[in-house]
Formats: sequence, structure tokens, C-alpha cells
Amino acid sequence: MYSSSDVYELSDTEIIRLVGEKIRTIRLNNNVTREQLQKASGVHAKTIGDLESGRNITLVTLVSVLRGLRELNLLDRLLEEEAVSPLLLYNAGGNVPVRATGRSSEARRKRITI
Repeated sequence: MYSSSDVYELSDTEIIRLVGEKIRTIRLNNNVTREQLQKASGVHAKTIGDLESGRNITLVTLVSVLRGLRELNLLDRLLEEEAVSPLLLYNAGGNVPVRATGRSSEARRKRITI
């Protein structure tokens, strides 16, 4: 297995493969066939096989399969509301930023102190 800091050492392909393996393990641990998961998720059994084999699939497919497995909770961290930093709010004049400028705060300070 890997630690959360090691995940940055993995390629995108390796991460997709690990996600597929995790989905397969969950499915087998729940004694669910691909055909049963197909009925529960609406995703074709071949596509489920592609996901489990680490082939490129869509996010919609992943969500549908997780829903069929009743494992949507695996997405909890992605669905949590992010708090806006008070410092960021202050620097933005009290407005919640709606887009990134790409400038560091250091560059912004230099621009302001001319």
C-alpha cells in the first residue's frame, strides 16, 4: 500500500489502476457480480471491467459505479464545503474570489506598494 504523501509519486495511470483495483475489491467483498452491478448502476458490465482494469473511464461512470456499490461516501472529501481563508477574504476586499489571478501574494504586494 502507499501513504497519502506517496500518492504524488504515482503517475495518473497508476492512480487510475489503483482506483480500479479498489472498486473491484469492494465489489468482490460484497459478493456482487459485474452483471448485478450493471443492473444497480446502469453501467455496462464491460465498462465496469474496464474501470476495474485501470482503463480510462469517465467521472460519470465512476460515480454511477460507486452509487451502484453504495459507496458514494468515498467521495465525501471532494464534496465537503471549502472554507474561505479570512486572510484571502481580507486581501480580496471582503469579496469571495471567483477566479484565480495566478499571481502570488508577494507579487500583489509589490504591485500595490509602488
